[in-house]
Amino acid sequence: MVIRVNIPSFRKVKEGDETYTVFSVDVWVSGRHHVIEKRYSEFEELHKQLKKIIKTPEFPPKKVLKWNTKVLEQRRLALDSYFQGVVEQDPMPNVLLLFLETDMLDHSMDLMKVEEEQKTCHQAVISLDACAYLQESKLDSLPDIVSVGVSMGLYSTSMLQCH
Repeated sequence: MVIRVNIPSFRKVKEGDETYTVFSVDVWVSGRHHVIEKRYSEFEELHKQLKKIIKTPEFPPKKVLKWNTKVLEQRRLALDSYFQGVVEQDPMPNVLLLFLETDMLDHSMDLMKVEEEQKTCHQAVISLDACAYLQESKLDSLPDIVSVGVSMGLYSTSMLQCH
């Protein structure tokens, strides 16, 4: 399973009297993509669990003097760098897969398979011989070097020897 993770942004969330920051996490698993949002405390909890089972990169410190954009951007970059080191683990720890919610992607792939199976199957009605487009017209007295060159580039030489 190929997993790629990056943390491209963050945003402030206000719920009632509480204001906190969430980091947007882009997750790609074998070409499938989804976005999750996590608080710093969730990253910190993941780090505590990971360092019990693997050698982890340095985790960005919690001490922050003020919550300005520059400080949050530095933390975002540090978390992104941290993940680049963590996702290189082989095999990938289950706690990391749970954190990245990769099961969501598995579920969406299952749904896509079901949808594909439910689609109507179609069979080709018309079939053309591949050599039909390679036959030269006998009306010209000179060979068409452009067509010959394109044909040689697109098709194997065995295809050019059709009737």
